[in-house]
Amino acid sequence: MRDLDDDTGILIFLAAGVLVIIGIIVFGVLSSRRKRSATKRTFTVRQGWIGDQPFLESSDLDASDKRQEELFRLTYPVGGSIVVSGADTEGEPIEQELHVSRIGRSLRAGWPQAKLGLSVYFREWEHSEFPARFAVTGTDGVTSIDLDASGARAVDRAENVVWSAPWEKLTYSNGNDVVLGNGSSTTIRIEIPDGEPDLEEILIKYGTFRQMHF
Repeated sequence: MRDLDDDTGILIFLAAGVLVIIGIIVFGVLSSRRKRSATKRTFTVRQGWIGDQPFLESSDLDASDKRQEELFRLTYPVGGSIVVSGADTEGEPIEQELHVSRIGRSLRAGWPQAKLGLSVYFREWEHSEFPARFAVTGTDGVTSIDLDASGARAVDRAENVVWSAPWEKLTYSNGNDVVLGNGSSTTIRIEIPDGEPDLEEILIKYGTFRQMHF
């Protein structure tokens, strides 16, 4: 017959295990609630440029922290205005009031700790980038991407359009390369040359982020 002390020890061990599991669950729930109800911004914002066009971009955000993205959008509501530093035609520093037209989302870091970035774009610079052509290296023999106010087209060396998408259907995922979709099963992958960040920023500005890298 098993000793009573042995039974008591087993019960204590099992009870301790249950308490540990309960503690983990409670901690997770409380942590999730704190994120959802957070009022303090954990992100920072810096100013970037697409050519002469100013925009704002956040520091990396935890992809699972929806509250920080919500706070970002509350801080920079579409239609709202903000004073941004710039330069006049003679290069002298000035401050100008600009109006928020879009918020862009992008991939900032890779698997398994994926981070997101958020960007603010302004009405005064809408469609100022077009038309434009960017040299790239891509699947299906793509050698360049053409952009205009209607959308994007991937072109091969013979000037054949091998892929296209209107902006309202264009999806992108920016990782070590850029994956582009057009609302169908057709995607292409492109590599943007170093020192040419404008193409990626324009895709982020007018397209829709969809994680397609992992």
